[in-house]
Amino acid sequence: MPNVFIETFGCQMNELDTELVSGTLKEQGYSLVNSASEAKVVLFNTCSVRELSEQKVLSRLGIVRQRKLSGEDVVVGVIGCMAERAGADLLKKNPFIDIIAGPSKLHEIPALLKSRLDQNGPIAPQLALSNFKARKGPSNAMETEVDLEALDALRPSLYTSRGSAQAFIRITRGCNKFCAFCVVPRTRGPEVHRSAQSIIDEAKRLVENGTREITLLGQTINHYFHRDESGKLTSFADLLFRLHEEVPDLPRLRFLTSYPRDFTDEALDVMASCERICKYLHIPAQSGSDAVLKRMNRGYTREIYMSLIERAKAKMPGISILGDMIVGFPGETEDDFEASLSLLSEVRYKNVFIFKYSTRPGTVAARFAEDELPVEVKNARHQRMLDFQNEIALSHHVSMIGKTFRILVEGNAKISPGDNRTVRLSGRTTGDHIVAFDGPQSLIGQLVNVRAEKASSLALVGSLVAS
Repeated sequence: MPNVFIETFGCQMNELDTELVSGTLKEQGYSLVNSASEAKVVLFNTCSVRELSEQKVLSRLGIVRQRKLSGEDVVVGVIGCMAERAGADLLKKNPFIDIIAGPSKLHEIPALLKSRLDQNGPIAPQLALSNFKARKGPSNAMETEVDLEALDALRPSLYTSRGSAQAFIRITRGCNKFCAFCVVPRTRGPEVHRSAQSIIDEAKRLVENGTREITLLGQTINHYFHRDESGKLTSFADLLFRLHEEVPDLPRLRFLTSYPRDFTDEALDVMASCERICKYLHIPAQSGSDAVLKRMNRGYTREIYMSLIERAKAKMPGISILGDMIVGFPGETEDDFEASLSLLSEVRYKNVFIFKYSTRPGTVAARFAEDELPVEVKNARHQRMLDFQNEIALSHHVSMIGKTFRILVEGNAKISPGDNRTVRLSGRTTGDHIVAFDGPQSLIGQLVNVRAEKASSLALVGSLVAS
C-alpha cells in the first residue's frame, strides 16, 4: 500500500478528523509518513474559518502540482471545511486534485482513495460533499448524524492524535447559530449530537489504553443533548456527570468550545462538584461591544456574557477562562474596540485567541464591504489587544510563582545543557497553564507535581516536587 501524508490546518476538530482518517487508513494497510515528499498520497485537511488558512492550502497545492507536472504519480486530496465550502471552484482552478471530501464525508476517504488508485485510463476526481444549505434548521440532520457516527465509531482503540496520554472525543458537530462572520454552518452542517452511551464507551476504551486526559469537542458544545430510543434525554450537564462517574479511572476531563448563551447553572454545578473535571472554560466573546455583537448576530449581549463569567467564578474560584476576540469587524469604531479591551480587563482571561477579521465568502458579513476597515487599523488594534492581554497573562503567571501544581507532562520543550539524561519537559495544569521543567523523558504522559518558579506571559518555568 502507498505512503500517505496528511497535513492539518485549523482547529482541534480538524486534528481529531485527521486522527480518525489516519487511523482508518493505517488499519487498511497504508503507511503514514511525516513529509509530503515521501508520500504517494498527499491529503490536506483544511480550514475555512480564516482566509490565511485557505491561502496556505493553495500554496501547498502549488508545490504538489509541480510533482504532478514532472510526471510523478502522486494522489492529491483536499478534505475538510475548505473542500465543502469551495469544492467545485477548487477543482475548476486545480484540475489535478484527485479527491475532494467535506467534513461529514471523511469516512468515505478509504473508498475514494481505493477508487482513485484502481483507476485505469482517464482519471476522474473522486468527490464526497454534503452541500449543506445556508439556512437555519436541521435540514440535513438525519444524514449528518449517521455520517458523524460513521466516522467517530471507526476510531482505532490504540490510536490517539496526541499520544496515549491525551485524546479528543467529538460529542457534537456542526452549528445552528449562523454568526455573521462564520462559515461553520455551511461547512460542517447543522448541529448533530452523538449518543451519550457511544461517548462513554469511547472514553472507557481510551482510558483502558492509557489515556489520562480527554477533551470533549463541539462547535457549541454546551448545546449538547441526545434522546435515546427509550426517550430519555441526556443534557450536557448529564453527560459531564456520567463521564465523571462512569469512567472513574480518567484523571482529567475538559471540553471546548462553549457558546455564551444558554450555558446552564446545572453544567456549572457539575463542573464545580466533580473534582476530575478541569476548572477551565473556553468561552469566546468575539467583542465587548453590544453594537458589534448585534452586527455579528451573536445572540447575546455583554451583560449576558459577563453574567456567565461571574456565575462560573462564583461557583469555581480560580477557574481559568480562555476567550476569542475578533478585531476590525466591519463598522467597528474606536469606542467599540475600547469596549473589547475593557472586557479583557474585566474578565481577566488566562489567554485570548485574537483574530483580525477577514471576509469569508457566503457569510452575511461579506455584504458589509462598505464598512470594511483599513488593514492598518486592523493591524494596530490587533497588536494593541495582544500587548494588553500579554500583560494580563503575565500577571496571572506571576501570581502562581511559589505554588505547586499537578502537571500532565505532554512532551519535550528543549534539551537542557550538560545532562543528556535530563530534558526540558512541558506540561499543563488543569487550568491549561503551560509549565516547563527539567526531568527524565520517561515522565511524558505522567502526572507530576511541579513548583512554579519563573513566569512569562506565555508560560511558567518550575521544578519537580516529590509526590
